[in-house]
Parts: sequence; structure tokens; C-alpha cells
Amino acid sequence: MVPPDSHTPDPTEVTTQLIPTESTIMHMVGDWLTEVALPADWALIQGQQNRLPPPAQRFIVMQTITRRPLATNRHVYGHTTTTITQPVELAIQLTAYGDDAITTLGTISTLWRDPAAVSWFQQKRDDMAPLNTGSIMQHSFITAEQQYEDSATLTLLLIIQTRLCRSAETALALSMSSIREVDLPSQPLSPIS
Repeated sequence: MVPPDSHTPDPTEVTTQLIPTESTIMHMVGDWLTEVALPADWALIQGQQNRLPPPAQRFIVMQTITRRPLATNRHVYGHTTTTITQPVELAIQLTAYGDDAITTLGTISTLWRDPAAVSWFQQKRDDMAPLNTGSIMQHSFITAEQQYEDSATLTLLLIIQTRLCRSAETALALSMSSIREVDLPSQPLSPIS
């Protein structure tokens, strides 16, 4: 449930872009993966495959796949701005390539669903937190050299409190024009029979 609109002053500057940005979100998730869950001999790549040769070591490709609103917008009105917030569920797909892909994603899934992951994010930012994971799915991956390599995918679900700040109309900036009086007939109108 979203709290009702409130009318407190908002010192935030006007922004036209959602905060946090996708870049900030992916940076935070990437930092968590490399600091907490990913073995040292695994590389982490953000983005989609683009026909470049893969790294020599085992690696994970991380990309956003869905962004789903969880509630209606909340408005916080300030003297000159309105801040619009909305909780969002963001799905980030991890695709692991190499030996122990399923085991590595299993470790990530277990740690993502642990309260320690929520604490890690809260210490860094107060507008995002891990929620859940999807199932780990194995699929075949044939390299350009026609060699089979282990590959698996896992979806991480993240809750984000997005916000956007825009200028607000105020009574100080309101302009009004006068309305001219019109002469009305002095006799009342007769009722319709």
C-alpha cells in the first residue's frame, strides 16, 4: 500500500530522470555480486551478447529484463517542487557460462535471499533491496568452435523506490483575469408547462 500524498517542504532539486538510474542500479548489483557472492575467478559483464569473443575465464552476463510497477504513484508537495515516487520490481537476469555455472548461480541465489543481502544494500542506499530469485535453469551453450560449455540462468528480483522531482505550480505564480458582469433580465423566467 502506498502512503497518502503529503504536503511537506521538499528541498530536492528538480530532476527529469528517474532516480536511481539503471546505471546506478546495475553498479550496485554488480558491486554486491563481486564483493559478496561471485567467486574471484569469475568475470562479470553487463549487457547483452554482441558477437565479441567471450572472456577466457568463466563469466556472467547481467542484464535488466523487466521493470514492473508495484503500486500507484505517491506525490510529495514542496514549496516549488513535486516529488513523485513509485515502488518498482526490477528483474535482472544473470547468465553464467563455464564450469560450475549452476553451482555458482545457486550460491548467488542463496545469498541474495539472505537478510545479510538486504543489510548490505541498506548500508549503501535506502531506495533498493533484494526481494527474491527465480529458478535456476540450465541450457546448452555451443561456442563458435562448436564446443559445448555449461550455461545457466537465474533471475534476481530487486525492489526499487524510484523518484522523479518536477516543478510544481504554486499560488504565488498563479495569474487571474477578471470576469465582466453581464446584465440579466429583471423578470424571472416562466416555468415550462
